[in-house]
Amino acid sequence: MLGIKIMSVAGAVVLLAYVIGGIADADLGSNAALVRVLVVVAAVVVAIVTFQAFSHHATPHTISAMVVGLLGGASLASTVTTAKGHDLYGSEPMALVGTVAVIAAVTIAQIGQTRTKENAR
Repeated sequence: MLGIKIMSVAGAVVLLAYVIGGIADADLGSNAALVRVLVVVAAVVVAIVTFQAFSHHATPHTISAMVVGLLGGASLASTVTTAKGHDLYGSEPMALVGTVAVIAAVTIAQIGQTRTKENAR
């Protein structure tokens, strides 16, 4: 339960960063480096929690969440580390893929946890 809450906050950070830095194209100025670090940390948190859930209880949901969580983390780490200047992302398509994958991982993990609770009844 705590893992889902942590993942949800991390997913919200990734989504908010994409809206601010990718869609709104806001000038982050000197805060760009801090936001980049936050995005990478949030993506890594989602990847770690989904991998941990998979390693303890392998179901189709945990496997799917792990795969897209790792994809999202890798995509966001790649695009954030290649950004230049005050840009948040080095590649907008890679940022979109990473953001969607992270949000999908959180959603799939939540669905999987709900299904597990329903099956336990």
